[in-house]
Amino acid sequence: MPVNKDRFFILGRVSKVWLQGVLLLILFVNPSFAQMLAGKEPSEQTSPGEKDGPNGVELDKDYLRGYITDTQSILTSPLRWEKEDWLKASLVAAVTMGLYAYDQNIQDWVQKNRNTITDDVAKLVTPFGNGFVILPALGVFYLYGCSEGDKRARSTALLSLESLVLSSVFTGALKFTTHRYRPNEENQYNKWDGPSFSTSHLSFPSWQSSSAFAIGTVIASEYSDKVWVPPLAYGIATLTGLARIHNNDHWASDVFLGSAIGFFTAKAIVALHKKDIDLAVMPVIEDQFRGLALFYQF
Repeated sequence: MPVNKDRFFILGRVSKVWLQGVLLLILFVNPSFAQMLAGKEPSEQTSPGEKDGPNGVELDKDYLRGYITDTQSILTSPLRWEKEDWLKASLVAAVTMGLYAYDQNIQDWVQKNRNTITDDVAKLVTPFGNGFVILPALGVFYLYGCSEGDKRARSTALLSLESLVLSSVFTGALKFTTHRYRPNEENQYNKWDGPSFSTSHLSFPSWQSSSAFAIGTVIASEYSDKVWVPPLAYGIATLTGLARIHNNDHWASDVFLGSAIGFFTAKAIVALHKKDIDLAVMPVIEDQFRGLALFYQF
């Protein structure tokens, strides 16, 4: 039987990419792991609080039940909103609609100003929104937490997974409701097919942007005591979203709303495992624009 070299090449590339993602995630939040790889003793002892983590989320029935109860809390929170909450939610919707009005101009400018440097940066950060990278990375990070007795690492992996799943549900619901054409499919920012079960034309919102922020926000929240982690986590997530515009895969409004879904969902998941929280997803329909306004009360 002939060997399909192309298949092995693709599998090799995928394996290399997600393995890099796993190592980056571990080194990202626990620099002492790099010293262990080098055969050195960690330069500083990890404190019990750091090992225990702030939430202590474990893979048990309560965690699994949280996928349902947390979703219910998010979807029903508008019933508890006050005037100020609605004003903040309106601001999120206004920014999305503002970007929508300039989507065509933004896309044309970005494509006109692409160069080898921006291509290289986009290529570097794109895997951080790729499911083939982030899911195995979270799995290995969780196993790392188990083997090292690091409760915070386990909690971060589990909260990241829940944030990823719930934000994907919200994002997917919008995609199949709107069926917006991608810029590389139809160079018209205002072309939508509307609700259907078709798997074509799923530009709005960006799933990769949502995923990057869903995980990056959890990491930034759980490791906020490391001053360099939040800027790096949000920076990578932001670049991942911008790469979707750069690669002509999404419009600017797709990326913004996808990022907002990931960010606010992650903030909600983290807070719901600590205390009560007000966050909700509110549908917005105006002329040809369809979207979700998300609000999170800090």
